[in-house]
Amino acid sequence: MYDFPAYEARSSTAYDEDTGRPAHESHATPRFSYLLTSVLGSPFLTTSDLPEDADTAYAPSIPMDAMDTDEGADNELDMETVDGAFSSVPRSYTVTRPPSPTPSFRTETFSVVNWNPELYNLVLPHDGDGAPRCSMGFFPSGRRTVSGYPNAQWAQNGTPYPSPLKPSRSLTIGIGILPRIWDALREGSPAKKGRRRPGLPSWHDAGTDLEYHSDGLIDYANLQPLDGEEGELIDDEACFIDVRAVTGMDIVSLLPPELALELLSYLDVASILACLRVSKRWNRLARDNSIWRTLFSHKEKDGWRVDPRRANRRNSMSLSVSRAHLPAPLELNWYDLYCNRLELDRRWSNYPSAGLSADLSDDAIAEKEAPKAWEPHVTRISGHGDSVYCLEFDSSRIITGSRDRTIKVWSLKTGKCLATFAGHRGSVLCLKFDRDWDIVDDARSDDAMDVDDALAPRRGFLVSGSSDWSVCVWDIYAHPRQGQEPAITAEAKAVLRGHTGGVLDLRIDSRSIVSCSKDALIRVWDRETLQLRCTLRGHEGPVNAVGLQGNRIVSASGDGKMILWDIASGERLRTFEGHDRGLACIEFKEDLIVSGSNDCKIKVWDANTGTCMRTLVGHDFLVRALAFDPRSGRLVSGSYDKTVKVWDLHSGKLLREFRGCHVSHIFDVKFDHNRIVSTSHDRKIVVLDFSAGLDTSLFV
Repeated sequence: MYDFPAYEARSSTAYDEDTGRPAHESHATPRFSYLLTSVLGSPFLTTSDLPEDADTAYAPSIPMDAMDTDEGADNELDMETVDGAFSSVPRSYTVTRPPSPTPSFRTETFSVVNWNPELYNLVLPHDGDGAPRCSMGFFPSGRRTVSGYPNAQWAQNGTPYPSPLKPSRSLTIGIGILPRIWDALREGSPAKKGRRRPGLPSWHDAGTDLEYHSDGLIDYANLQPLDGEEGELIDDEACFIDVRAVTGMDIVSLLPPELALELLSYLDVASILACLRVSKRWNRLARDNSIWRTLFSHKEKDGWRVDPRRANRRNSMSLSVSRAHLPAPLELNWYDLYCNRLELDRRWSNYPSAGLSADLSDDAIAEKEAPKAWEPHVTRISGHGDSVYCLEFDSSRIITGSRDRTIKVWSLKTGKCLATFAGHRGSVLCLKFDRDWDIVDDARSDDAMDVDDALAPRRGFLVSGSSDWSVCVWDIYAHPRQGQEPAITAEAKAVLRGHTGGVLDLRIDSRSIVSCSKDALIRVWDRETLQLRCTLRGHEGPVNAVGLQGNRIVSASGDGKMILWDIASGERLRTFEGHDRGLACIEFKEDLIVSGSNDCKIKVWDANTGTCMRTLVGHDFLVRALAFDPRSGRLVSGSYDKTVKVWDLHSGKLLREFRGCHVSHIFDVKFDHNRIVSTSHDRKIVVLDFSAGLDTSLFV
C-alpha cells in the first residue's frame, strides 16, 4: 500500500520562498511511477501519465479545505477527476476506459491504494493500532457506495462538504464491496446472521439509513438494490460468500489395517460395495477376504453354509488326507463363495418374474416371449427296470429304490450307475443313509493317513424298507481310487422284522431307526443294537410317512390325522387334524411340520401349539412327496399331477413350477442348495441343476 501525505487545512494561499510557486504545491501529490489496476481489472490514468509541463499537473495539490468550490470556476476549467489521487485535470488529458469486465471475487485482486490511517481513523472506530477498518462510517446518507474521496472537514465537524470531485467508480467498487465481503466472512452467510464468527469486528454507523441490529449486524434482506452503475453487481446474492470450509480426514485409512477391517466388518453388503468406490485404500480394505467371510457368515441364518472338508475332494483325488491338510478359513476365497451363493439363490427365485411355469419336457416348443426365469439344467437318468419309488442323495451320489427290488447308486456328477445291490424280496419303498460318509471327519487324527489307510474302504450306514414287511440294514462302503470316483459296495448287516405290512417310510438319526407301515404301527429301533425300543399305536389307517426330530416323532396316516409322539415315554403329545382326506407325506424339522395330502393341499403346522400356520394350494392331484429347508424357507413338492413346485415356506407363495419333468406320477422328490431330484412311475430319475457354471462344491 501507499500512503497519502498528510494535508493541513489552510485559510489562505501562500507562496514558497524558494520555488516561487504557491506554498501548497510543496505538498503536491507524489507522482506514481507505474500504472495501477482497479478491482475490476481495467487500467486507469494516473498522475504519472500527465505531461511534465502541464500547468494543471499540480493543480490538485491545493489542500482540500482551501479548494474553491465555486461552481462557475469549476465549469471554466472543465476539470476531470483522475483515479488514484486527489486531483482534477483538464478533460483533454483524460482517456475514457472501456467497460469493466465481470467482477472477480478472488480476494487477491483487491487493492486498497493510498490508505491514510491518520485521515480515515478520524472517522472510523479503531483500537489504536493504525490498522485499516472495513467500515461504512463515512458513506453519504442514502448511498451504499462512496461518491468520492472524503475531505478533511468531514473529520472536523462530521458533516461532509459537497465535493467537486466526480465519483470514482473504481474506488466505489473497491470500498463498496470489501465491507460486504468482510461481513460475509464474519457472518458465514446471510441466512445464518445469528451465528457470528468470533474474532471479526462489526461495522456500523448510526448516521446512515442502513438497518443495523444491536450487535452490529446488517439486515441484508432490507438493503436497497444497487443502482446499476458500470461494474457494479445487480444481484445482491452474488455479493454473499459462504466461507464454511470443506475439511475432513480419512480416518479409516489412517487406522491400522486390523482396526479398519474390524470397522468394515459391521457393514452390510451394500455398504461394502459402496466402500469399493471411495478410494484405492478403501477398495483394498473392502476386498479383504475376512470382510467377505463375515458377510457370508451373516447369511448362515438363510442356510448359507460351507464344508471345508470338501475342498480336498474338489481340488484332487488325493489319497492322503488329514486335518492338517484342510484349508484354514481364510484360505478359502470368500468373495467368490459369496457371489456364487448369491447367484445360486437368484436362480432359484422367480427372476426376472416373466413366468412361474417352465415346460422341461423333451418335445417342449420354444416360446418367443418376454425373458423368463433362469431355467435349470435337466438331466434324466435311466437304469431301473420299473417304477422308482424313493431316493436320497448327498454331494456326490444318488441312491434310489425301485419296484424292481433293487437299490442303485448313481454318480451325481455324471449320472453313471456306480453300484447295484439287492436284498429285498419285494419293492423297495423307502430308504435312508448317512450322507457324505466317505468325507474325512475333522475329529480324526492330526497325522496324515498313510497310503494303506487311504486305500481302506470307508463305511457308511444305509437302511431300506420294502413291501416284504422288512427293514434291511446295510453297511455301504466307498473304496477310494486315485483320480476317480470311489467304487461303491454294500452288504446286508441285519434285517429288522416286526411289521405285518409293507414298510412305507423310514427315518434315522444317530440313535434311532424309525419305521412305519401299512399295519398302522410305528416302530422305534436302537441304531447300535438294532433292538426294538418301542411300538407306537394310535392310527386307524396305514401310516404313510413319519418325521423324526430329537425325542419326538410325528406320523401321518391315511386316516387323515397326524400325531406327535414322545419317544422316551411312548405317549401321544398332540393330534393334528385339518386335511380333508388321507395324508401321503410329511416332513418334520425344528418346530415346523409340513404335510401333503390326497386333498391336493400342503399345510404348515407349528409343532409346539398344533396350529396350522398356512395352507398351500396349487396341485391338482395327490401331493405324494415334499421336502423343505427351514433356514432358506424353500419348500419343494411333487405330485401325481406330474409337476414339481417350489414354494416360499414363510409366505406360502408359489415361486417356481416345473412341468414336463416326468410323464407319470411323481413318487419322491428331494432337494439341496444346488438341485432338485425326483423319481417317478416312468422309471426315470430327473435332476434339475441350478448350479451350472458355478463352483458350489463347498456348499452344504
